[in-house]
Formats: sequence, structure tokens, C-alpha cells
Amino acid sequence: MIRHLTLVAAVALVLAGCAKGAPFQPLETLSQDKAVIYIYRPSAFGFAVDYDVKRGDAVIVTMKSHGYYPYVTDPGVVELSATTETTDSVTLDVKPAQVYYVKAGMAVGFWVDRPRLTVVSREEAEKDLAKCKLLAAKGSDPAIR
Repeated sequence: MIRHLTLVAAVALVLAGCAKGAPFQPLETLSQDKAVIYIYRPSAFGFAVDYDVKRGDAVIVTMKSHGYYPYVTDPGVVELSATTETTDSVTLDVKPAQVYYVKAGMAVGFWVDRPRLTVVSREEAEKDLAKCKLLAAKGSDPAIR
């Protein structure tokens, strides 16, 4: 009985840290004067730790395991960051009508797992995104759709 309850508790904990939205669906249309950055977290490693992805001080999305978010933005230099025990960031030179992919992950930390953001190719992202579900925007950034 205790083994059964432990298993149920473990499954509930894993599911609590995972995305619950609609399966991945690429944006059907994109304005010619905007770009999209798909921010996604395909792994369950560090599932108990969710973290915010920000542009400046504005939170775009809270990353959960197996989640993604299509961040529609104006062209220009875009720096995204994430912080738990440490901060990691990526900078993209975003062009109009283009699609970019930022893979969010975790690395082992001293007290808390650490976020990792990496710009990846479309080919790598498409394999991972097939297993991801839509996350809700947190959105105080005016560029968020």
C-alpha cells in the first residue's frame, strides 16, 4: 500500500511540472513585419523547477517541462534570459518574417537546477516540438501577441 501511494505521489509531482496546453501547432500566419521565436523545453529533467523566460524585465512565459511558446516580436536584437540559481541568456538578431528556435533546458545546480537557453536549428527543434504543449503567456511585454 505504501509503495502504491509513493508511486501515485511521484506521478502527481511529475505531472504538476509539465505543460498541459494544446499540442504543438506552428503559427499559420505571421505578419511580414514581425518574427516568431519558439521558446520550448522538451525535457522532463528538472521537472520540479519552472522558470520565467524574460526579455529585459518583462516575463514572456514560465517554462515547464514539455512546453512551448510562440513569442511574436518586432525585428531587432532580442535578448532572452532565465534565472534560478544562476542566469543564462541568448541574443538573437531577429529579422522580419523569420522563425527562430530557443531550446530551454536545465543543468545541475548547487541548490537548484540552472536554466539553459540555446538557439537551435529548425531541424532539431521540430523533433522536440512534436512532444511539446502550448504554455500560457505571462505577458507584460508589449511585443507579446
